[in-house]
Amino acid sequence: MPESRSSRAIVLRWRAYADSDKIATLLTEEFGKLTGIAKGAKNSRRRFPNSLEPLARVRVHFRRKPTANLAFLESAELLASTAALSEPLRFAYGSYVAELVDQLTLDDDPVPGLYALLDEALSELERGPATAAFLRGFELQLLTRTGFEPQLEQCTRCGRPWGSDPVHLSISHGTLTCVPCRRQDDVTGAVEAALLPQLATLKSLPLAACRLESFGPLAREAAQLTGRLLALHLARPLRSLKLIEQIS
Repeated sequence: MPESRSSRAIVLRWRAYADSDKIATLLTEEFGKLTGIAKGAKNSRRRFPNSLEPLARVRVHFRRKPTANLAFLESAELLASTAALSEPLRFAYGSYVAELVDQLTLDDDPVPGLYALLDEALSELERGPATAAFLRGFELQLLTRTGFEPQLEQCTRCGRPWGSDPVHLSISHGTLTCVPCRRQDDVTGAVEAALLPQLATLKSLPLAACRLESFGPLAREAAQLTGRLLALHLARPLRSLKLIEQIS
C-alpha cells in the first residue's frame, strides 16, 4: 500500500463526483499542486469537516499510487477559518489569485515559494481590500516563480535601460523592447516607460508593501500590461474575472 503523506495545503477548487465524492485540487506546501478524490466527502464531517471549500487552508492527508491519475485524499483538517474571505469581493479576488496559480502550475511539479506566495496573498486579502499594486505585485511574482519572469528593467534585445521613449510590448511573445529594436512584423502595444521601474520593484517586495504602492493615472495601463503577460500562459479565460466584474 502506498505511504500516507501529509502537507499544509490551500484548496484551489473542487467538483462533485458520483453521489457523495469530491474531486479537489489543492496547492500543497511540499508536493506542489495535487488533485485527488475524496470518497464520501459530501457526507463526512469527521474526515472532511468543511475543509474542501475553495481557499480553505488545510492539512491534507493523502496516498498516491504511481499508476493512478488521482491521489486518494484520506482526510483534511481545517487550519484556519475562512470567514474573513467570505465577503463577496474578497472571495472574488481570492478566487482570482487561486485560479491564476491553478492555471500556471502542473500537478506534482513543486514550485519553490509558491505556497508561501498564495498564503501571503490570501492573508493580505483577509486584512484589507485588494489594491491595484497588490494585484500587480502578486501577478508578477507568480510569473517569476513559475518560470515566466518578464524582463522589465531593460530592452530584451539590446539590454539598454529605458529612456523616455515609449516601450513596445510584443503581443505574441510578451517581450519588451525599445523603439530601435522593435520588429516591424510583430504586433506590439506601446507601454509608458515610466511605469516599468515601478512594476520591476514589485517583483521583490512583500505583498503587504506592494499594497502601499500607487500607480496613479497609470493604474489601468499597469493592469493591461500584466494581463497581456499572463494571457500568454493561460489555457482558458479566467472565470474569476467575470465574478469580480459582477460584484464590482
